[in-house]
Amino acid sequence: MQRTRTRPVILLVEDYPDSRQMLALLLEGMDYCVVTAASGKEALSAAGNNDIDLVLTDFNLPDMTGPNVVRCVREIDNRLAHIPIVMLTAFDGDEYRLLAAQAGCNAFLTKPPDFELLKTTIDRLLRANRRYKDTFSVTFG
Repeated sequence: MQRTRTRPVILLVEDYPDSRQMLALLLEGMDYCVVTAASGKEALSAAGNNDIDLVLTDFNLPDMTGPNVVRCVREIDNRLAHIPIVMLTAFDGDEYRLLAAQAGCNAFLTKPPDFELLKTTIDRLLRANRRYKDTFSVTFG
C-alpha cells in the first residue's frame, strides 16, 4: 500500500503541556505533522495507532522513562523496529546518553533545543530511514 501523504509524522512525547505545545508548533512550522503524547502509555497507544515516521521523546515521563518508551515502541510491531527515535531532554550526563543509546535511540539532544540542530537531526534520520525502507522493500519486496 502506497502512502499518499508527503509530510513526515512525528510522535512528540512530552509531559509538560507548555513544552509540548511549543515543540508541536515548532515542528509543524518545520512542515512536519505532529501527534502528541503526555505519557509513556499515551505514546505507546499513539505509536500503535498512527503511521509515524519518527519519535521525539523526553527522558523523564510521569509513568515511565524515555528509554523504556523507546524499547516498548520498538516492540509494538515490525514497522516500528527501525523507526528513528530522538531523545530530547534536560538531562545532559553521560549516563543518560548511555541509557538512551542502549535503549535504541538514534540521537540525543538537550533542552532547550537548538532548533536548527533539531531540524537537521530529524531530516537526517528521516532520510536514512527512507533509504533503509527502500532497500528493504527492494530486497524483500
